[in-house]
Order: sequence, then C-alpha cells, then structure tokens
Amino acid sequence: MSKIYEIACQKEIMPLYVDLKKALEKGRLLTVEVKSKASKTKEQLGYYWDVVLPRLQQRMREDGNELSLAQINQMLNERFFCVTKTVDWKDPQGVQHVHVIRTAKSKSGASKDQMAEFLDSVIRWAATDLNVFIPEPVKDLSQVPF
Repeated sequence: MSKIYEIACQKEIMPLYVDLKKALEKGRLLTVEVKSKASKTKEQLGYYWDVVLPRLQQRMREDGNELSLAQINQMLNERFFCVTKTVDWKDPQGVQHVHVIRTAKSKSGASKDQMAEFLDSVIRWAATDLNVFIPEPVKDLSQVPF
C-alpha cells in the first residue's frame, strides 16, 4: 500500500510520523521522498537565461549553428523537460518498429526542484557533449567582479 502525504505546515507532520512508525514496527520497507512545491525562482530563471543559454549559444555559433536563445531553450525543453512516450507496432511484414515521442513541457508551472533538476541535466550535458563549462550561480553578489 502506498500513501502520499503533502505537508504544508508543522502540525501535519505528526500523522505522517505515526504512520511511518507503525509501518517500521511491522517491518515494512519505507521510501521517503522529499520534494519542494515551491515554484521555480527568479534567480533560477535569471541564471538560465543570462548564463546557461548564452554560453550554449556561443558554443553553437562556434560550431556554425546560428540559433536564438528561444530556439536553444526549445531544444533543451524537448530534450530535458519533456514527456516521453514510446510507440511500437509491427508492420504487415512483421517488422517491429519503435518510435520515441518527446513533447516539451512548459516550465511555467515548474517547481523549484524540477527547475534545479533541469538545470543540472543541461549543465551535465553541456560539459560532456559540448565541452562547455557553465559556472555555478553566484550566491553572494559581493563576489561578482565589477
């Protein structure tokens, strides 16, 4: 049996604690996943549009690909922020065909955690596939050279 708890305040923790304690006493295996429902932040979006995308655009220009930031964003959404569906069928000759369909999702409703996961995927891909270094976001503005 699987239960999902959404906790918005401290007083909602006690019922969860009681259920978890009972399950552990019965020897059940528990998996606890902590996710934030907080919406993506302006800082995440600023970092993405002002640091990540321009670095990728610069690399793509060096490779002869003139893409706008919006086009690169769409490409990254289709690759890393999408719904993936696999369709397979057999043709009349009995040959098996498999097609993967990726549909980009909008980041407009993304949570802070989803955006962080997206950024991590993009940065990892940029480093391994394009050999592009993307610096970490600056948390303390006093560290920014002017």
